[in-house]
Amino acid sequence: MDKNIHARDAQLRAISIYRERPDFARDIKGGVALVGDGLTCVYAQGEERVTIDMPTAIGGSDEGPTPGFFGRAALCGCLAIGIKMTAARAGLHVDSVQVEIEQDWDNRGVLGIENASSVAHDTRIAIRISSPEVEAVLNDMVARALAADPWFLSFRDGQPVSVTMSFAGEDA
Repeated sequence: MDKNIHARDAQLRAISIYRERPDFARDIKGGVALVGDGLTCVYAQGEERVTIDMPTAIGGSDEGPTPGFFGRAALCGCLAIGIKMTAARAGLHVDSVQVEIEQDWDNRGVLGIENASSVAHDTRIAIRISSPEVEAVLNDMVARALAADPWFLSFRDGQPVSVTMSFAGEDA
């Protein structure tokens, strides 16, 4: 079966179920990151695992990409997939979607140096679509995809975040 047709049919099936039973659409995703000796971190979500680390220049071991790598990958991957999903649901022919990201950082911020922000100063996203469809139709479709993309919206918009802490050890 054509992968684009499969993507459309699967989404339409899920939409039908979720409209009928909105409670089926509710979900909680979570995982655990653990850093022991050094700065190398293993993040686990279910059976999946990734190693995250920092460069040796700031104390890491270069055993994996940085957290920022995964943040940018999540944003770009979610956008590219979301655009293809939206195109498939709309019955539009899209050969490929490429999403490129570029961010400006002040690396002093992550080291806690005063008067330096840890937040990216600017994020630029470039989307390239290969498709025989009319540009106006593609622009409309991409606007719908962006409006529904969870990682794009999480990066673009503020959201409530809560933190709880617990301590273990002799002095805790």
